[in-house]
Amino acid sequence: MFFEKHMLPHSFRAYIKQDIEIRIILILSLVVIMVQYFIFKNMYPFPNFLPDSYTYIEAAFYNLDISIWPIGYSKFLRFVSVFNYTGMGLFFVQYVLLQGSILFFILTICFIVNPGRWLIRIMFGLMVLNPLWLYVSDFVSSDALFAALSLIWLTTLLLIIYSPTIDLLIVHGLVLFFVFSVRYNALYYPIFSFSVILLSKVRPRIKLLRLAIVCLPVLVFIGYTTSLYKKKYDTAQFSPFGGWQLASNAMYMYSHVAPNTPKKVPPSLAKLHALTLHHMDSLNNVNQFIRPDKILGPYYLWDANAPMKSYLVKYSIGDSTTPYIKKWAQLAPLYNEYGSWLIRQYPIEFARYYLLPNFINYYTPSQEFLAKYNMGDDTISSGAVDWFKYKTNKVHGYSKDKLISVTSIFPTSLAIINVLFISCFLGCLFLNVFSHINSTSKKILILLFLVWGANLTFSVIASPIVLRYQVFPFIFTLTFVIVLIGYLIKEKDKESTINENEKDMEADNLI
Repeated sequence: MFFEKHMLPHSFRAYIKQDIEIRIILILSLVVIMVQYFIFKNMYPFPNFLPDSYTYIEAAFYNLDISIWPIGYSKFLRFVSVFNYTGMGLFFVQYVLLQGSILFFILTICFIVNPGRWLIRIMFGLMVLNPLWLYVSDFVSSDALFAALSLIWLTTLLLIIYSPTIDLLIVHGLVLFFVFSVRYNALYYPIFSFSVILLSKVRPRIKLLRLAIVCLPVLVFIGYTTSLYKKKYDTAQFSPFGGWQLASNAMYMYSHVAPNTPKKVPPSLAKLHALTLHHMDSLNNVNQFIRPDKILGPYYLWDANAPMKSYLVKYSIGDSTTPYIKKWAQLAPLYNEYGSWLIRQYPIEFARYYLLPNFINYYTPSQEFLAKYNMGDDTISSGAVDWFKYKTNKVHGYSKDKLISVTSIFPTSLAIINVLFISCFLGCLFLNVFSHINSTSKKILILLFLVWGANLTFSVIASPIVLRYQVFPFIFTLTFVIVLIGYLIKEKDKESTINENEKDMEADNLI
């Protein structure tokens, strides 16, 4: 076997304490992280804003309990502002959280799997020095926080597989609750947490206790959020955004199908479908190269001329005094029904015009807002000025043309990492490498592969993929690739040793 469990220290803390090189690497990493922080903030003294930023800030300012986006990040903004209200302070917290979670994840992989000294050094170097984390952390957006919490969720899950304890289960349950409140891309996380505990070999009573500790906080959050929507906006649902997103995804498909339409349109969808047909007819007169929906994105979700926003203005319940979020939430079930109906009518077209392009986006995701600082503008909204207590609405960064050129390398990098991941995993299966490692390492590698597959499936189905959404899988997939390459190298060395021994034996026999 490559690695035996009894060769490892009994605890994570003991591993760091006993391994001098790991401590040196950890100290150097912390120094490098702080140096990068000061250099970057000298280049970009203001945060990077995108459209979502202002929604998060508004929800934080009014201390709302529900908003268009999951409320967790707005609560995070309020919490950080108690200690430091500046944009530089927010960036520091987000960057340290993300880098800290990366170090925690890598140290855990080294502790359990022990990939080898050179691979450990490469792992730390590629992760700590990666400039993408700086640019993602600079957003007033949930991206960095979500990636950090996701990594902590995954890391604690790996430690639970290795050695479950009550305090670790409590931490895992709380992290699952927090990450769930920050972004609904975490919808599949409880499935893995539930499965790992369910498959553990313990008495049923202990298993039920562990399940309650991990899953109860998430269930309470779902119930509380659903009841708030029912109480405030007369619609019991956990995430209205899901209905809007489903209809948007379906409309990207339908833009290639219209004006074809099913003979029978449900009465409840007739007005919305008529608006959609009219809009698609208008877009057909636009040059194909400049159509606003020529690539997957947020066009059908947010554009005032698109069918969903037009329908909200013309047909939503209430009057001009009705809060926008109430109209938005009450239309979500209708949009969910419409999106589902369109997909059922044209399942093959949906796969061709939405799922396949989005699968390609997963392979090489768009830079989107990572391509330009502050969306190319030099001003921010008054809400952001008030929140960060700026004296002016003018912001600036390192580049005069607002372009962020360094991030252009990462779509291709992620494509290469995904190809290497699949190739190395298949190579390990073909060479029967997994039969040579201990059962804990094997379980962890299988879990990481399943999480990668679940993230791929959910991302492709849920919404158009962009680079900043893929920070979490970027990190654990790259780490996984390095580990698998280490296994393949060891397998090759093992075969070389066996071949040399066989040659020596043949030579001895000839003599």
